[in-house]
Amino acid sequence: MVSFGAHDPERQEVVSRRTVLLGGGVSLLFAGIAGRLYQLQIANHQKYLDLAQENQFNRRVLTPLRGEIVDRFGAPLASNRKNFRILLVPEQARDVDAALDKIAQITPVSDDRRARIMREIRRRGAFTPVQVADNLTWEEFSRINFQLPHLGGVLPDVGETRDYPFGPASAFVIGYVGAVTERDLAAEKTDADRVLLRQPGFKIGREGLERTYESELRGAAGSMNVKINAHGRVIEELADTAKPPAQGKPLTLTIDAELQTHAMKVLAEPIPGVEQDVQSAAAVVMDVITGDILVLASTPAFNPNDFNVGIDPALWRELNESPYKPLLNKALTGAYPPGSTFKVLSAIAAQEAGHKPNETVYCRGKMWYGNRYFHCWKAGGHGTVNMEGSLKHSCDTYYYEIAKSLDIDVLADVAKRFGLGQTYELGVSGQKGGVVPSREWKRAYYAGNPENQTWFQGETLSAIIGQGAVTATPLQLAVMTARVATGRAVRPRLVRAVGDLVLPPPQAPLIDVDPAHLAVARAGMNAVVNEYGTAARSRIEDPDWQMAGKTGTSQLYRITNEERARGLTKPEQLPWARRDHALFISFMPYENPRYACSVLVEHGIGGSRAAGPKARDIMKAVAAKDPASRTPFDPRALARAPGLQEG
Repeated sequence: MVSFGAHDPERQEVVSRRTVLLGGGVSLLFAGIAGRLYQLQIANHQKYLDLAQENQFNRRVLTPLRGEIVDRFGAPLASNRKNFRILLVPEQARDVDAALDKIAQITPVSDDRRARIMREIRRRGAFTPVQVADNLTWEEFSRINFQLPHLGGVLPDVGETRDYPFGPASAFVIGYVGAVTERDLAAEKTDADRVLLRQPGFKIGREGLERTYESELRGAAGSMNVKINAHGRVIEELADTAKPPAQGKPLTLTIDAELQTHAMKVLAEPIPGVEQDVQSAAAVVMDVITGDILVLASTPAFNPNDFNVGIDPALWRELNESPYKPLLNKALTGAYPPGSTFKVLSAIAAQEAGHKPNETVYCRGKMWYGNRYFHCWKAGGHGTVNMEGSLKHSCDTYYYEIAKSLDIDVLADVAKRFGLGQTYELGVSGQKGGVVPSREWKRAYYAGNPENQTWFQGETLSAIIGQGAVTATPLQLAVMTARVATGRAVRPRLVRAVGDLVLPPPQAPLIDVDPAHLAVARAGMNAVVNEYGTAARSRIEDPDWQMAGKTGTSQLYRITNEERARGLTKPEQLPWARRDHALFISFMPYENPRYACSVLVEHGIGGSRAAGPKARDIMKAVAAKDPASRTPFDPRALARAPGLQEG
């Protein structure tokens, strides 16, 4: 029997070798762990500390307030107001549909809105907040906050939204803001701008000055670090690390908000003796010295606040289908035959062609030319009239006689010198240039039909009384009137200051015209209003504000013999869309002109009955306020106002 002793040398050697190997391995393992810990905690401490802090802190974009738009005296036309809204973080909500169902129990979430939210989530990603609802009432906002523990991923938020205090009165000047589209994002030049535009509820200018001055009004984004937990929820805002956003630059306009509102009211008033529920009209008032536009009105108009909060589809259809075109800025984009208002320029052109103001024409109510009669508006005729009398009574026959020998290019040259056929840099898009017919214009217009390119003298008979191919916008007619009143090439403007920078008025050089020719035209306009002419009912009694003017009627439809046989002999008996347009131009005071005005009433039938009285009421308000005599708003005051964001 073999016995193994306790001190067997061979066995002891094996055990010792294994112990050494095991101990060495354990020692190497601990050495590796110790080395790794040293590397993590000491050698690379700062690196991993920074990474850990990046996981703990997020950088939040702070959206800037949009720059305010104010009138010439500081009244806000576009400002910012609190917007109670609901944001949703899809990743935190987990079940988006269920979250929307719960929100819908407090504030409506339509199917269309739900579909847009889902598209936004797919576009922006699950970690980016999307706006579910905005412009909530305080009651709705309070209920959301009360239910917040049961609304995972829902973030009640108090943001800012655009507000237009004057509503429709300022719509066509200011425009409106709208939601950001993919095209808008693609147009941005920097990632920072794209990040800003992706913020929930962020809006950019869509029309008017809001669009033209988008870069100035938008401002610059700020940022702030926020502390988050492991689930990504914000648990602390680190205000001391914030870079505040810089509010956009304010715009100071030439518009007088009070006069603008008054003009809109006057334009909407019914015309005595004409049954019409809605008046479709426009008016422009200018300072003839500076070119400042005090009034740029068009009615009916939309409310820009409807677009800001997301316009209802039914309202959008109504606006588009209305025959009164509430989406059309008639003052700038409506081009109409100027009618007899054009005769002011025709009188100047006639003198430049050699006709003397004291030459007379006998008006019988019609004149034969070519193969037909050209009728005067007064069937029985005006008798013997000179140039001043032709303007006072708006005699068509007088100008027919002039037109038989007048070169159309002479008339066109005068019209262009006095502002027709042009557009002006106002910052509002869609402006029409109108038509000033000439031989060159006709060749270009009929470029594809050479047989129609010849100008016929009979066409001049229509053009000289503001009919035929001649068209102009109410803005152009106001500019024309300002130039007749001053003899200077006055140019209109809408923006008086951008930020603190006050813009100088546009240069207004003397027009190349004989002052004596202008004096005849101005005297004729004075006779129209103050010497029992066609606009005697529009006279302003205050001698310090004597107004000169000219009526106009744009014939759109000739009553047929068949219609006359059926008793349709008066324009007001025709359907609204077939009635003549009514126009009126004026300036005041007559002796020392300061303001010019043009008024258009679509299908208003007659300038003396429809447009003249409206122009009188607008100009009486201008005279009472006399904006040129008041100190305008200092745009630097907005930068000093408390509560504004600062960069």
